Amino acid sequence: MNNPSNPLKVIKPNWKVGDQREVPATALDALRGTDAYDSYEQLYRVDGLHWRLEGRISRPDGSTVCLLRCVKE
Repeated sequence: MNNPSNPLKVIKPNWKVGDQREVPATALDALRGTDAYDSYEQLYRVDGLHWRLEGRISRPDGSTVCLLRCVKE
């Protein structure tokens, strides 16, 4: 991850509570064990907001996409 302030490499400047985003599972897994993941609250801190994992989608190509929802600022 080259840019720690935007580790998921998503270009959207205005996230707000309730927004949802799709993130490759590999990118999300890379955040575990870092300050970007709070294992107690099970929240990811990305783009200055807190995100909760809501589900996973398996793609036909074998990759997995995670669904994150912004839960608090």
